[in-house]
Amino acid sequence: MKVAIVLNTSWNIYNFRMNFINSLLAQGHEVHTVAPVDDYTHLLREAGCTHHPIKMDSRGANPIKDSALIIELLSIYRKMRPDMILHYTIKPNVYGSIAAGILGIPTINNVCGLGTVFLKDNLVSAIAIF
Repeated sequence: MKVAIVLNTSWNIYNFRMNFINSLLAQGHEVHTVAPVDDYTHLLREAGCTHHPIKMDSRGANPIKDSALIIELLSIYRKMRPDMILHYTIKPNVYGSIAAGILGIPTINNVCGLGTVFLKDNLVSAIAIF
């Protein structure tokens, strides 16, 4: 099975999801990671993941940038064609689910905390609350 794991940083994937990823890889699954490139991206690749870089401002709430994120994720998901996508953190949960829904790809959304989106009163927080 081809599994995509999507977060707001490669650091987050490496520090909190590697046991899960190693288990998937050991079972013969193909693991794709999707996150902005940072100092931990090469460690994901070395572990056996195929990495897809994205542009994501994890703290920003700019609707234009966030619309571009949906388009970027659509493009990645369309090319990758995963069997399942696991989204972590708010932007992948919201915008990744929209992209995956358009393509009919099953997703599992994971909420790992409230994040900064609930500290603001704007469009992104309204979507997250909805």
